[in-house]
Amino acid sequence: MSTAALTNDSQEHHGASPATAKFGMIIFLISEGMLFAGLLGGYFVLRWAENGFPWQAGHSWPPSKDIAKLPILLTSINTVFLIASSCTFHMSEVAVQKGKSGLAWLFVTIALGSLFVGVQCYEWFHLHHEGLWFNTGGVYGSSFFVITGFHGIHVAIGVLLILWCFLRQLFYRSFTPSHHIGLANVALYWHFVDVVWLFVLTLLYYV
Repeated sequence: MSTAALTNDSQEHHGASPATAKFGMIIFLISEGMLFAGLLGGYFVLRWAENGFPWQAGHSWPPSKDIAKLPILLTSINTVFLIASSCTFHMSEVAVQKGKSGLAWLFVTIALGSLFVGVQCYEWFHLHHEGLWFNTGGVYGSSFFVITGFHGIHVAIGVLLILWCFLRQLFYRSFTPSHHIGLANVALYWHFVDVVWLFVLTLLYYV
């Protein structure tokens, strides 16, 4: 086979098609959704096994009044930052589809995502200072830190992925109206992380 033929063949098969890449990301997110569903489901099974169902007489959660209370107001405000970051990421996609760089919206998204992670780290530090940690509070403490920590890692990874998109667009203008599958897949991941947080917030903080 000639060198020219090899060159043409490598060009034609460089990377997966946009449809295949998107399908792969959707399958990955479905598996991640099942993982979070298992974590939250396990939390409720352990909670009910320890303290009964919420509608039963004598049910209380957390199981002891001495356990530090979760900062619901602070976390609710932090949730606004995360939801806003989803909106700004969408605006960056819209900008790219219109032939613009979308860099400003990506930068704001990175800032909001980093702010969310920072506030959650502060929340963990505060709870640890108040005596609530992985090895205290029984099921209440261990489940809370495992679930929020697992989600926090996903957010941190998402921030790094958005930073990758930002740098590619800044130096190479990799995303154009006709070719932005990388940006679109990172957006799917980021919106997924945001939706999962709404479930975590509702079930761990509000219920």
